[in-house]
Amino acid sequence: MELTSLGFYLILLAGLAWILQTSVLVIKRLYFHPLRHFPGPKLAAATYYYEVYFDWFRGPFKGSNEFHLRELHKKYGPIIRRSPDELSVEDPEWFDVLFAGGRRDKWNRSGKASSGSVQSTLSRVDHKRRRGALTRFFSKRSVLLLEDSIVDRIDVLAAGVEKHYMGGQRIFNAGVAFGALTLDVITDYCFDQSFGCLSKSDFSPEWKKTFSDMFEAIPLLRNWSFIAGNMTKLPESLLHMMNPTIEKFVVMKKANTDKITQISKIWEQDQLAKSKGDTHVSEDPGKTTHVSKDRSARTIFYDILDSKVLPLEDKSIQRMSEEAFGMVVAGGDTTGRALANLMYHIHANPEWLVRVRKELDELMPDPEKPAKLKELEVLPAFSACIKEMLRISSLITERLNLIEPVETLDYDKWAIPPGTPVGMSLVTMNMNEKVFPNPEKFDPSRWTDAKENKQELERNFVPFAKGNRGCLGLNLAYAQIHLASAILLRRFNFELYDVVRERDIDVLRDCFVGMAHPKSQGVRFKVLSRRY
Repeated sequence: MELTSLGFYLILLAGLAWILQTSVLVIKRLYFHPLRHFPGPKLAAATYYYEVYFDWFRGPFKGSNEFHLRELHKKYGPIIRRSPDELSVEDPEWFDVLFAGGRRDKWNRSGKASSGSVQSTLSRVDHKRRRGALTRFFSKRSVLLLEDSIVDRIDVLAAGVEKHYMGGQRIFNAGVAFGALTLDVITDYCFDQSFGCLSKSDFSPEWKKTFSDMFEAIPLLRNWSFIAGNMTKLPESLLHMMNPTIEKFVVMKKANTDKITQISKIWEQDQLAKSKGDTHVSEDPGKTTHVSKDRSARTIFYDILDSKVLPLEDKSIQRMSEEAFGMVVAGGDTTGRALANLMYHIHANPEWLVRVRKELDELMPDPEKPAKLKELEVLPAFSACIKEMLRISSLITERLNLIEPVETLDYDKWAIPPGTPVGMSLVTMNMNEKVFPNPEKFDPSRWTDAKENKQELERNFVPFAKGNRGCLGLNLAYAQIHLASAILLRRFNFELYDVVRERDIDVLRDCFVGMAHPKSQGVRFKVLSRRY
């Protein structure tokens, strides 16, 4: 009886201590915090769970807080305190101030500096070093060297479309098919071995679902990141019971680690061979070549190991595995969604389909002989459709939080203390109605007819962010979008199948990437016939 009473009092004491600690923290945040004078809801200033509530419980869908933030800006003004430690700015004119090249650190809510991918690296110094080691692999020149390889994979995709989908025998899911293409391209580039998605008649739809389920968890994981980290430690059998898709996500992470481990072993063997004078080992770490008698082409991660500028900790299996995972997710999902959206918008606007087809037919009189990327990039209507699709698609909806570590940033009458995370939305830029009137409308003539306002259009066009925190794989993404859409539009006649823009295209959820309605079946087509 005495032990029971003691236990009760200990629990009561712990509860009171928690209440006291929480109360002190809330009072500190509301009345003594450096951001206490900034406008915004008091509840948001008091606790991060304000955003968890709107992201996970309050809205019609998970991932609704971004849309709530826009309403808060309408109520409180262009700068608000969105959480205890963060500010949000909704002013396109200030975008270049925050994203001033290479001067800001990144910030996340875990407060932990990442030892992983370039995308998750917080320190601008570490980020510059890690990104610098990868930049040349995604330069325009490097992507042009990949062009033939990309076209070969698009030919495989086109052959699958003709064999399994033409004539309306099956419904063609553009998101699945293009996701298979981009996933095979990036995994082949990273590991010299693709996932083989294009070899399946259905283009491996399980990968599309894996990515979708992973992104749908972001509204929760952005506040409780430890959940994702601990998932990889669970047995695969348990993960399968919890969610087969989550299991595939974890299996993919482990597969990436296995690939990196294999590449590391090859590199170590080649270093040993080099020390013994093996002439089959490449002396140029920048070349893509055979590294020994029985080695396949060198990969991105082989050359990272060969880098003379990266310290040993940046070459660890764990860090490179996280880098690989980031590349596979970004390269295998976002570009595929962009391609599907492009196909929708072109077919939903017949006048632009006619103009694009005219350009492609003149450039490629033989549909089996694809045009070069450099030729496609200068087609006026085609290029304008791609830019307008990227502007309107809201591919990335997460607000990127940056920190000025030393100086005070000034916004209007507000002085932002050094070390304060400030977030801005790419969507705000791309949907700026002062620059893009009627911003929800797909209107490529904004770009084809641009004259005096061309510079202003370009300044507000930031689908993949800007500067050194912008998308590393931008050139590769553009190449795949141009080449894949051009080849399929030239070779096939498509007809939209049960696609409703409000359900299947418009972004209704912020899951780091912009996602449509949960009931969306994706961008689907009937493949009517070949074009000659």
